[in-house]
Amino acid sequence: FPGPFLWLPQLSSTALPLQHIQRFMNETWLERTGSPLGSNVILLLWSFTVSAFPLGGLTGAIAAGPMAIVFGRKTSLLLNNVFVIIAAVLSGFSRMAKSFEMIILSRFFAGLNAGISMNIQPMYLAESAPKKLRGVVALSSASFTALGLMLGQVVGLREILGAENNWPLLLASNAVPGLIQLVALPWSPESPRYLLID
Repeated sequence: FPGPFLWLPQLSSTALPLQHIQRFMNETWLERTGSPLGSNVILLLWSFTVSAFPLGGLTGAIAAGPMAIVFGRKTSLLLNNVFVIIAAVLSGFSRMAKSFEMIILSRFFAGLNAGISMNIQPMYLAESAPKKLRGVVALSSASFTALGLMLGQVVGLREILGAENNWPLLLASNAVPGLIQLVALPWSPESPRYLLID
C-alpha cells in the first residue's frame, strides 16, 4: 500500500521551496496590511508551519490505537485518507486563496495522517501477512518510507515541482497516493486479528 508516500512530500520536500513559501507569506501579509513582515516574524511563521506537521503526527499517533480497535485496521486506513485529501486541498489552493494559514493547517492534517498511518499500516500488514512472510511484509513499510523520502526530495527539485510557481502542487502531491490507496485498499481483506480478537 502507498501509505508512506501519502505524507512524505510534506516531510521531505518542505525545505526545498522554503524561500518561495516565505516570500508568499510576506507578500500576502503586505497585501493585507500594507506593511511587510519583519524577518523575525517570517521566521516565527515558518516555525509554526514546520512544527504543525509533528504536532499533527503526535495527535495522529495518539488516535491510531483507538481507531484501529474501534474501526478496524483497513477502515482506519481508508478513513485516514480524508486527512491527506484535506491537507492537499488546503495547500494546493493556498496561493489562490492568498492564505498562508491554509499551509499551516494543511501541515497539521498531513501530520495527523502520518501519525495514524505510520502506526496502523505496519500493524495491518503484519497481521494480514502469512506467517512465513510476516517479517518481510512488515519491513516493507520502512523500506517504502525510505523510498518515499527519496522521491519527495526528487519531486521537490526546482526542475520538477520545486519552482516558485509549482510549490502548491508539490505540497498537494500527497493526494495522488492517497487516491491510489482509496481505490486499492477496499479490495484487500480486513486484518484477521481484528476480525477474530478485537
